[in-house]
Amino acid sequence: MSIYGKLVIDVPVTAGLKRSGETVVVDNLEEKDFTETFLLLETAAKRGDNVGVDEYRNVGDFLESIRFGSAFKVRKLHSEVIDAVITVGPCIAARSIRPCLASLQVFTSEGFSRESIWRDCMEMAIGYARQHPFGFSACVTDVFGHCLERIIALRTDGFVISASVPRAGKIVYRDGKSPIHMHSYVMYKEIGQVDNKRPCWSEFIRLSTEICNIMDEVGHGRDAGHTHESTTPSLIPRLPFECSLSPAPLTVVVRQVRALPDDLDRFYEFFRSAAEEGVGFSIEEFPTKEIFWKIHDSSWKVVLEDKYSGKWVAVMDWCSSWYSRCRENCDVFDAGMIIAKEFRNSGLGTPVFEISKTIAKDLGCRVLYSDIPVHHITSIAVIVKNGNSFSGSLPRAFYSPAYGWSDVLLLTMTLDSVSKI
Repeated sequence: MSIYGKLVIDVPVTAGLKRSGETVVVDNLEEKDFTETFLLLETAAKRGDNVGVDEYRNVGDFLESIRFGSAFKVRKLHSEVIDAVITVGPCIAARSIRPCLASLQVFTSEGFSRESIWRDCMEMAIGYARQHPFGFSACVTDVFGHCLERIIALRTDGFVISASVPRAGKIVYRDGKSPIHMHSYVMYKEIGQVDNKRPCWSEFIRLSTEICNIMDEVGHGRDAGHTHESTTPSLIPRLPFECSLSPAPLTVVVRQVRALPDDLDRFYEFFRSAAEEGVGFSIEEFPTKEIFWKIHDSSWKVVLEDKYSGKWVAVMDWCSSWYSRCRENCDVFDAGMIIAKEFRNSGLGTPVFEISKTIAKDLGCRVLYSDIPVHHITSIAVIVKNGNSFSGSLPRAFYSPAYGWSDVLLLTMTLDSVSKI
């Protein structure tokens, strides 16, 4: 059985909550608890208590959300009713399969949603993150923008808002009937010392295998161009087409990457080479080809191919954002873009990014997200020059041998409906 990212309590723990005075029992969440947990999430969504209306559509969605981590149930002493669920695991938005950044969430029943109990539960979550075998040194949690009491409570307890994600999810608000899009804050707290010593490479290979096994068991995560039942992304409107890239100048064919071995191998090599060069990616993100395709198989993939030589000038891909809290009709996309080494520093960044924006619009994107390591100045400059704005950062999310753990800058662009191509 895969155990990546798991923390298991040996026995149920009885604890006194210092703020509320409640005595509770904390134990591992088991299979028999899944239905009750989903009902807790469903009622929290109906009252707009930091759960999106389609964030957890069924038990399967919840299981997918904890596939790389652990979940614990909290109930009052002498009660069998689950009043809170705590989840602890590696942050899936971090750019390493062995991150030092944990993701924490606390879900409560209406009776446990008052500030004092919720803060006590978050404190327990931090304690479990500190015990985790990955040795987390920091943690993040997601809070919808209208949950002001939670935001204030987290700030009081040492969390800071590190990023804001526009249109992150749909929540029930005010009238209790009409869901609206709401931004979500990424809130961050340091909980330990940074350890820049990395495991040996064989450990990354082992972790990659475990992650792939989990994905086979539960699903591949972000839906982009397909559902979990299909591994072929949907066709992209308007492709293929030709265009000229200046100031090179180049005439390229913009087409979808074909589901053929030659195309797929070349697409993978683009990312692998960029990671080895430290250009926008880290080798810790996909140590093996197998895990690369587990992550990227559902994304829309496009190549810009020189019309005359057949050389690949650039590749790009899009998928539903790691930071989104929508399951249906997600319109916040993550975007990736790599220009071939021989074409870099030739002024192609702007026209290639323009193509990326146009295709993203065609795919239904409203907010385009890019996360770039803070020391990749050239990439940041191109993105900002072309209209992206800073929405925050994800600290300690990217590892490179040259810099150790560094922050990732989050840049967003709200797209209009007018195509420029």
